[in-house]
Amino acid sequence: QEAIALLESPDRRKIENAFADAQEEVNKPNPDKNEVGKALDRAFDYAKRAEGFASLVEKLKPHLTKTTAWLGENWHKLLGIVGLGI
Repeated sequence: QEAIALLESPDRRKIENAFADAQEEVNKPNPDKNEVGKALDRAFDYAKRAEGFASLVEKLKPHLTKTTAWLGENWHKLLGIVGLGI
């Protein structure tokens, strides 16, 4: 989230809102992983259109790998954002 926050994007507010939605869900006692996944999918959908996103891909790989492992098999599609896939 911190790395993406540095990107220049006209969708900055949408990215921030999507990450906030994900964080809000994660903070619940029993977070709905699908809700977290949907919010992250939205955030990355906006972020990958931002100038400089391609330069962050390597930095994001380990974080996104851990996140998708926690989210479960339905969210491995997020790995495609950083060039990883099943």
